Amino acid sequence: MARTKHPAVRNVSRPPKKVLQFGGSPSRTRSAAQTGGASTSGTPGRGAPAGDGAAAAEAPAAGTSRRQQQKVKAPHRWRPGTVALREIRKYQKSTELLIPFAPFVRLVREITDFYSKGHVSRWTPEAMLSLQEAAEYHLVELFQVAMLCAIHAKRPIG
Repeated sequence: MARTKHPAVRNVSRPPKKVLQFGGSPSRTRSAAQTGGASTSGTPGRGAPAGDGAAAAEAPAAGTSRRQQQKVKAPHRWRPGTVALREIRKYQKSTELLIPFAPFVRLVREITDFYSKGHVSRWTPEAMLSLQEAAEYHLVELFQVAMLCAIHAKRPIG
């Protein structure tokens, strides 16, 4: 038996399938949420009340594939390491301190109380500032050495 091509037969009596819109404008999303719009999962009780016929009417047809239902464009993602290198350049140009001052002061006072047993209770602001600068310099140096070790071991960065 010879193989022949059959033209696609379109049933004109059926209405066209409704296309679900994912990721529309925020105003459309808010209005659907406020009115209790139908859920895209097709399960009753999530988007609309169980007895509502609107959810069944907007549910995807059984014949459509999953790929046709989800035509959502993925958000742009940078390759691994690109953002890390950008942040490294940004923070190398800046001179401000990166650790917040108040949590650092609390940490210093906690460590001081633990080791001095109440003998040292006050710090001058200049001493705290110099201590924070020294701590940040030490952390940056530690991260630089760790980065060199990762490059030497041919491990991916970022």
